[in-house]
Amino acid sequence: MNIQDRVKLYKKLYTASEAPTAVRKYMDKMNTINDELDALEALRELDTELSDLYQVSIPVITVWVRDDNYVQATGEIYLTEPDLESFLHQFRHHLQNIERKYERRGLTAEGAGREYWRIPYQDCIYRMYGEDDSRAWAQFVIEVAQEK
Repeated sequence: MNIQDRVKLYKKLYTASEAPTAVRKYMDKMNTINDELDALEALRELDTELSDLYQVSIPVITVWVRDDNYVQATGEIYLTEPDLESFLHQFRHHLQNIERKYERRGLTAEGAGREYWRIPYQDCIYRMYGEDDSRAWAQFVIEVAQEK
């Protein structure tokens, strides 16, 4: 399944997701921001809001590094720029990391039901675990937020 097909599937399954609402508020705020430090602060606010929505620890965001990355051991997100899609991609890896704990199984099912917890990891084209899901989820959240 390619990424666009996965985005379409997520739009059908994850109708209860609250992430697009939080991202829409972030997008509205970004319309008035011109400074990169203010953009970073807005991204950190989104980080806190999404962490509260999913009831997970807040990952530390570090920007202006060489590569976008999520560090599982420390729960840190590294970004080359304070970019929304890159952040959402890495935040989804954070959710996947927390979902590996049995009691949090189904965290990435976005309220669609625990029976859907395996869908993000099925029919993948990328070998890296959870990469298809992270890319598609970031696009899904942004597209739905833009429609609001």
